[in-house]
Amino acid sequence: MIEVKNLYKSFGSLQVLRGLSLNVEDGQVVSVIGPSGSGKSTLLRSINLLEQPTYGEIWLDGKLITPPDPYLHFDVIRASNTYKKLKAAGGKSDEELIADIKKNDLLKKHEGSEYAAMLKDITGKNFQSTNEVREKVGMVFQHFNLFPHMTVLDNMIYAPTTVKKIPKDQAIERAKQLLDSVGMLEKIDVYPGTLSGGQKQRVAIARALCMEPEAVLFDEPTSALDPEMVKEVLDVIKKLATTGITMVLVTHEMGFAREVSDRICFLDQGILIEDAPPEVFFSTPKSERARIFLDKVL
Repeated sequence: MIEVKNLYKSFGSLQVLRGLSLNVEDGQVVSVIGPSGSGKSTLLRSINLLEQPTYGEIWLDGKLITPPDPYLHFDVIRASNTYKKLKAAGGKSDEELIADIKKNDLLKKHEGSEYAAMLKDITGKNFQSTNEVREKVGMVFQHFNLFPHMTVLDNMIYAPTTVKKIPKDQAIERAKQLLDSVGMLEKIDVYPGTLSGGQKQRVAIARALCMEPEAVLFDEPTSALDPEMVKEVLDVIKKLATTGITMVLVTHEMGFAREVSDRICFLDQGILIEDAPPEVFFSTPKSERARIFLDKVL
């Protein structure tokens, strides 16, 4: 399961994600939709650790994959020098003190040995490394991100042989099976530059599956394609959705999202506005913002 807890992400003065919380159960297909600039891609890039959150935590299968956020652990806040000074001053309850510290971002980098020890303990008991995460969570990018100097086969086997240390012959056999499943086996020895956009994206999907991930993130996988190539990629993703693998998709293809998703998550200005089954979201959205969005895109 993927758990996103109170995620904030800023780029300088631009706040892209604003306290977003989201759980994705094993085997679910979740489509993340919303207007441009709403934080959809940043959410996916944060889950795959291509971006580090400003605040908040992300957990994968019960393991912490980002640095612990002290604001999410009240016992850590109570161990801070800031809390102890405010508590000694009196006048406010424990609940009020914690609320003030969180609201005004009062915790400093160094808050004493007890505070540091508690954060270290959380990390020691729960943390898993970036490489471990990327073995479990695959990602398919908008612009394919295939290595142009490698053949399709070499693109497929690079990560399994270098990261997971899978024997080359086994990696090649797995690559052939996956390329065949997306209709690209005949292109195994060519370079990406000779492929169409749709073919590149099908190879990219197969490459993501080479690591045998528990979940796959799709960041607008059809937005860079010519219209006639969109269907071939969507058909591959639809087929993958029936296998039981966990999937989180950022997409502008509303009909596709409605068809394949277990849930629709609608984001606007970095906030999760709605989280509902597709039949509910597309027929009776609860928020005025979602209704305006759907009126424009449907």
